[in-house]
Amino acid sequence: KIKNLKLTGSITNEDYDFMRDKMTSLQRLNLKEVESICTPREYEGNKKEYIIPGSAFYGMTTLIKCVLPDKLERIENQAFNNTSLTGALLLPEGLKYVAGFNNTKITSVQFPSTLEEIGFQAFDWCQSLMTEISFPESLKIIGDYAFDWSGIQGNLALPRNLESIGEFAFSDCRG
Repeated sequence: KIKNLKLTGSITNEDYDFMRDKMTSLQRLNLKEVESICTPREYEGNKKEYIIPGSAFYGMTTLIKCVLPDKLERIENQAFNNTSLTGALLLPEGLKYVAGFNNTKITSVQFPSTLEEIGFQAFDWCQSLMTEISFPESLKIIGDYAFDWSGIQGNLALPRNLESIGEFAFSDCRG
């Protein structure tokens, strides 16, 4: 059974499905050198983007560490939901949209200067996320329930160009 895996080259939606459904002992995954060229799950057609698709690792409770691809534009909803990811989350430069870390054990997040949107329930129920959050000036949207029931604490400085804060984005924060 594979516990540690480093991938290189191109991967697709089907590769993520295989890792989630068949690699049930996977604990550490390095995608740093991967070209993650996938079709967003909610999109019908042949559109391809540099994304980690929705539900890519959903419910993989064995997964505790994942190094993200250097070239990445989006992390879709539920991509890492209900995994055991722990420690610091370093999001790569070039990333524009992030969601999908609901109910993980991450302790901090470093947002890239290119981030434009934090999606629906992106860090909801991340109760180990007990740190101050620093948002990039590029951020325009914080989605509904983005940090609901998380442990964020300290001062919260919002970017000048922020256009929208969703419903309950910071409700019930425990910090």
